[in-house]
Amino acid sequence: MHSTFVEHLRRVEMFSGLSDEELFHVAAMCKAQRMPAGHEVFREGDEGDEMMVILEGCVRISITTRLPEGVTAPSTINMLYSGQSFGEMVLLCSATRSATVTCVDPCLFLVIRERDFAALCERNPRIGYRVMRNIASDLAYKLRASNLLLRGNIRWQHNELGRRH
Repeated sequence: MHSTFVEHLRRVEMFSGLSDEELFHVAAMCKAQRMPAGHEVFREGDEGDEMMVILEGCVRISITTRLPEGVTAPSTINMLYSGQSFGEMVLLCSATRSATVTCVDPCLFLVIRERDFAALCERNPRIGYRVMRNIASDLAYKLRASNLLLRGNIRWQHNELGRRH
C-alpha cells in the first residue's frame, strides 16, 4: 500500500525534491480516507490538524465574502483535483481553517496529521526542509499574485456578456 501512496505523493508539488526513500517515510504516516460527494471536509474557522492529498475526486474551496448588499455568502475560490493538496497550512502553524472544503465528487484522500509530520521532520530534517521550502515558495507566489491584484496590475477577465468570472 505504501508504494501506491509513494506514486501519488510523487505528483504533489509540496513533496517535490524528495527521494523515493523519503517519500516512503511520508507515505508510511498517511491514512486513506473516503468521503462522499457533498461532504464538507472542514469549514472555514474550524480547528484542524490534518492536511490532505486528493487521490480521487474533486473538491471546492470556498470562503465567506460580503456581498454589496451587506449579506455574507460563500464564494468559490478554487477547485482542486487528483494530485493536489489542501490544508497544508497546519504544517506551518495551528491556525484555524482559512476556507471551507467540500467534496464535489466522491473523494479518496491521503491524510497526514501535523504531529506525525512534525515527528518525521525531527527524525529526518531534510524532509522537513524540502517540504517547508516548497510550501514557502507556493505561499510567496500566492502573496505576489494577491499583491498584484490589489495594486490593480491584474484585471479580472470579462466574458462576452460583461460579467466577471
